[in-house]
Amino acid sequence: MAQDESRSRPSPAARRFRRRHLELAEGGKLVLHGDGSISQVDAAGETTGTWTIGDPEWAGHAIRFGLQPQPETIAPHGRRISEPRPQGG
Repeated sequence: MAQDESRSRPSPAARRFRRRHLELAEGGKLVLHGDGSISQVDAAGETTGTWTIGDPEWAGHAIRFGLQPQPETIAPHGRRISEPRPQGG
């Protein structure tokens, strides 16, 4: 019997984000990078802050891009064999 192909595939790559930026009222901008990190850049072009997905403050800045933190999902452990169906009669 052939091995189940879905079990032998590696897990998908880390989530990628579309690079975007938002202009801030006080000048400068927030930049969302492809890896999910967020940088704050002042009006002169200098980076004044950077947050990665694991940072506690990341969610406060990510919400401006319409993003919400999501818990990491893990495949369930244990047997995946279903119970036999009863014979109808």
